[in-house]
Amino acid sequence: MKFPPPLNKNNRHHAEHVCYLGTTGSCKTTAIQTLGFIKKTDQVVIFDPYAEHAGQQVGQQRVKGFDTPDTFYQALWAARKTATPFAYALTDQPRTPAALERFANMVWSVCDGHHVKRLHCVIEELAKFTHQVSKLDGVAGELWTGGRGFGLVMHTTFQRSQEVPKTVLNESAYFYIGAVATPANAKWIDENLGVPKDEVLALSTVRDTGKHADYLLKSPGIGNWKKGKITPPRRAR
Repeated sequence: MKFPPPLNKNNRHHAEHVCYLGTTGSCKTTAIQTLGFIKKTDQVVIFDPYAEHAGQQVGQQRVKGFDTPDTFYQALWAARKTATPFAYALTDQPRTPAALERFANMVWSVCDGHHVKRLHCVIEELAKFTHQVSKLDGVAGELWTGGRGFGLVMHTTFQRSQEVPKTVLNESAYFYIGAVATPANAKWIDENLGVPKDEVLALSTVRDTGKHADYLLKSPGIGNWKKGKITPPRRAR
């Protein structure tokens, strides 16, 4: 299928892409759902191959899952013709770069810099769908490098910064930092984000505390970070 290009580039939009970094139990998915970057009035699309979001709430909206690209795209195309909030997830997809690129093409085609609503796009476990770390090619990369001008806000989760294309890291404004698995990860965060290694290594996961996970939130600007705690909600049925 040939997808149309995005419409109406608008450089008045600010760069607000978000990365969620941390090992298992650091509540990355919970952070997307509850931290406040995504609000109940937003329009949201999610590449959700592990069905982490379908049926759950994101920004106080219940996420509707679609298990085929055709049904997902039909719903997305119609919904973007309105200003009504929605949260749609594409689930049960192959764990391949081609599946990510197809999703990216669908998202890119409904972007509009003059739309009354910005479009929030969530990519779960990005590193599992990319094969290189130097840059993210194709339309998937364009979501980060050109998405701002078309009202797109990207959100992505991963466990190790070393496995993620530099395109994504360089274009992101905010970093949710949970507990990491290795000192090398903490060192990278210290050297590249300016968050002290010792602060990162002191973070705990839900498995450690039995209740909550610690996190650090890095915002734009040198030394601009703060601590927090986050508790995973009970899974909706």
